[in-house]
Amino acid sequence: MFILTYTIKYEELDEKIEKLQINDIFNVFYESPLEITTDEYGYGYLEKSVSTIDIKVAYELDKDNLSSFKHTVSSILETDCINIEEVNYDYENYDFPMVHINDNWVLASPDEVINDKNTHKISFISQGAFGTGLHETTRDLLNVILTEIDLCNKSVLDIGTGSGILSVASAIIGASKVTALDIRDVREEVELNASLNGSYNIEVLVGNALNEEVKIDDKYDWIYINIGGEETELFMDFIKEHLLSNGKLLVSGLVEWSFDKVKSIVESHGFKLETKYQTNEWITAIFN
Repeated sequence: MFILTYTIKYEELDEKIEKLQINDIFNVFYESPLEITTDEYGYGYLEKSVSTIDIKVAYELDKDNLSSFKHTVSSILETDCINIEEVNYDYENYDFPMVHINDNWVLASPDEVINDKNTHKISFISQGAFGTGLHETTRDLLNVILTEIDLCNKSVLDIGTGSGILSVASAIIGASKVTALDIRDVREEVELNASLNGSYNIEVLVGNALNEEVKIDDKYDWIYINIGGEETELFMDFIKEHLLSNGKLLVSGLVEWSFDKVKSIVESHGFKLETKYQTNEWITAIFN
């Protein structure tokens, strides 16, 4: 694959992309000029004001026709190509780096060999969904699930499951039933990672549970939610309805400057803070 880069006026971006598409050139991308900001519940972004932007066009056909393709794109964009890069992506053999969750558990690709008999491995293949184990919140949650709480014969609802890694970890250490819920269709990825670990008691539900696009009737011993403070607030009535009377809530994806507010919201629904964990600015908490 070749990536051709062109610099165009930012105000003409949509027009230029439309012209490329009219000419059946669809593999086009660019990096949005965004500035990371903080807000009440965590991080957000603002679009920066820029005059020009680099637009990239991918070419995957015969190399002999690359020059002709470049000429065509240059004519459409009315500017010269400033760079051509040849790249090779091997999607079948993505090398997922080993993640050390704690002294006894690692997250690694299925073919990773672990020589230490005291170290347990969760096999994992990332296909792009959220929750890969690399972020502080996911790593903290995995550590809590694998070493801090007893899930043996317990039921778990994982809200915003993403890659399903929290659901898989829960099944590995003995949860009797796991429901992995996400508004996006992550079924294939969750079921793949579950099968890699011999975990077949995970039910994947796809849809918006708040408007009953997906219906859940069961109550659970544990509910996880790792999708941010604002989303946690939106789900509190749902969580209260689906948690057993002696159940516990595991909340993460919270930043330190919003934690007190989220804590108050959770407590206003009858919960009490049991344990709090923090890595950098990210906070994970258990409520009962």
